Amino acid sequence: MSRWRWAWWAWAWAWVAVAFAAEGEPTSSAVSPSGAASRPPSFSSAEADGSGAAADLTEREAELLRLRARLAELDDGPAYREAESIGVVALVSETGLTDRQQRRLAVSIVREARTRGLDPLLVMAMIRCESGFDAFAVSPAGAMGLMQVMPATGGWLLGRRGLELRRTHNLFDVELNVELGTGYLEELIRKFGTIERALLAYNAGPGAAERILSRQPVRQRFLEGYPAKVMREYRRLKAQYEQDRARRQPARTPGPVTSPAGENRIGS
Repeated sequence: MSRWRWAWWAWAWAWVAVAFAAEGEPTSSAVSPSGAASRPPSFSSAEADGSGAAADLTEREAELLRLRARLAELDDGPAYREAESIGVVALVSETGLTDRQQRRLAVSIVREARTRGLDPLLVMAMIRCESGFDAFAVSPAGAMGLMQVMPATGGWLLGRRGLELRRTHNLFDVELNVELGTGYLEELIRKFGTIERALLAYNAGPGAAERILSRQPVRQRFLEGYPAKVMREYRRLKAQYEQDRARRQPARTPGPVTSPAGENRIGS
């Protein structure tokens, strides 16, 4: 055998010996006896366990948020069902808000109205006349949102509760806007005595309303303006609700006519 062939065979056997020796030693990519690949040496088992715990915690927090959202939906169930039955849900669909925001708005209208002794349909009539269901409406005078609340009025109402209107665009939040608008209307009804006069004050301002109502020649003309417009819409919504309720009621079939003693008179 030539010297070069002998050298080649020696190199080949040496490579085979190294390969077998490597198979006998554990490496970072080897499979452990349990069948799981061993982790790279740069990560300790404690670190790996920590990352797994963090992932579990994140998943549990996400599940908790889902459960809280579901609980809120269950809590607002009665108010939402009432909003459906009186037509509020159908009306808020005109706002162009998302489904979730529409639900919040419908529930808020019913809750705030009931809390303040108002008819939710009256609140809906005001929203239609004030903003046309545009949650981001702004009047030339600066009134904002569904119920066209002035920032100064909103700040005053919140200030009495120890709160602050930090940003005027918060009035675009449908729940806050309805809460402030209905609260303001409740106060005006208590101050002015009737819904019509309170609506005049809501639209013109309490000071201007007092001056208008004190002047007989102009009082009726102003009451036939904005207040009458809201009341017409209110009556229309109530009539529509009554028609819808009548359609939903199943037809009643007359039962047998009975005597006071409970015996049938038929054939007697």
